[in-house]
Amino acid sequence: MAETLPKKSPTTRSFQRAMHRSNILSRIRTSGLISRTDLAKKTGLSQASVTGITAELIAEGLIEEKQPGAYEGGRRPTLLAIRADGVHVIGVNMALDQIRVVIVNFQAELKASHVVKLEKESYGPEELVDIMAQAIQACMWEANFSKDQISGVGVGIPGPVDSVEGIIRFLPNYGWEEVPFREMLHEKINHPVFIDNSSNNLAIAESWFGSGKGVDNFLVITLENGVGAGMVINGQVVRGTLGIASEFGHLCVSEDGPLCRCGRKGCIEAYVGNNALIRDSRDLVRKGMWSEKGTDPDTLCFNDVIEELDRGNEALEELYRKAGDVLGVGIYNMITMLNPELVIITGKGVRAGDKLFDSMQAAIERLKKGKFGYARTELVIQDWTDGDWARESGTLVLREIYKSPFFK
Repeated sequence: MAETLPKKSPTTRSFQRAMHRSNILSRIRTSGLISRTDLAKKTGLSQASVTGITAELIAEGLIEEKQPGAYEGGRRPTLLAIRADGVHVIGVNMALDQIRVVIVNFQAELKASHVVKLEKESYGPEELVDIMAQAIQACMWEANFSKDQISGVGVGIPGPVDSVEGIIRFLPNYGWEEVPFREMLHEKINHPVFIDNSSNNLAIAESWFGSGKGVDNFLVITLENGVGAGMVINGQVVRGTLGIASEFGHLCVSEDGPLCRCGRKGCIEAYVGNNALIRDSRDLVRKGMWSEKGTDPDTLCFNDVIEELDRGNEALEELYRKAGDVLGVGIYNMITMLNPELVIITGKGVRAGDKLFDSMQAAIERLKKGKFGYARTELVIQDWTDGDWARESGTLVLREIYKSPFFK
């Protein structure tokens, strides 16, 4: 007697169909334009399944039919594409001096933005959640977006985050620990909320739309007030047990080094982060080693430091040479450990240019002479603007929608 195979449960069928929808949506995104026939070939699904699922996605406004494809005999195929304005999401970036909110569409194209300046040196979680909620509402009002036009909100946090639980593990700027930030913001705005480390968001965005597109193994190093990293290994963002696997800036390079904001000495960001370089620059001002006489060291900011660097202050250039050397050693260690195809360096700190990167490159060249050289790892130094951080936070929500098209 032939064995009777168990029937698939409705739950299993629903899960499989959701996976097929997600796969088709992702294929269309990465292809730009693709026919139903090619979708079937690339996904391994039947032509009937592809036809049915794409019809659903068109009805939901997530994809659209474009111009006919190349003639290959018979009827010319109709090509499918992502419908850019079929979905809109909000991205929020939390920085030391501002909250920036943007609205982006399904292709992460910027549709609106709003900035709120942060004047105080420190904020409590409840206070900052209120400010963020008001900024989100203001951005929607100004751009004439209703609440039901927004599918979700993604937030980039400049510190270790448990993205699964929605908890900020530690926020150096304000000294927060174990803050259930996702839940707090959701209660204020009643929208789906996703949070992650800012550098992880950037790595996701680079993988989808930027230099990391099509690259399975790459790193993003961010030079801001601190030093962060996003790591994509085998096509997946690496977070670790508590969500802090990418804290590149807190690798220790010298136990006798300067004190870091994390409470330990000698972290990479204690040498390379913009806050550290401002700290050391203030010491130069106090010692009279600054070209602009009468400069107040207590009000010195990053723009002042870059302007002085451009004036050729040799003492300041030496600080940046040291920072570049430390950065190069740290990056080379990451290359040795993870063997990435690509390393992207970005953030406000790239404005230092050759004064930072010449010594960084020299350190890498010096270290790669061993057997474990990085000859096949490409380094890209990428310009950056503050608005990009918030845009990449929006990609965090887009990824959830692509993963599960039922989320709208």
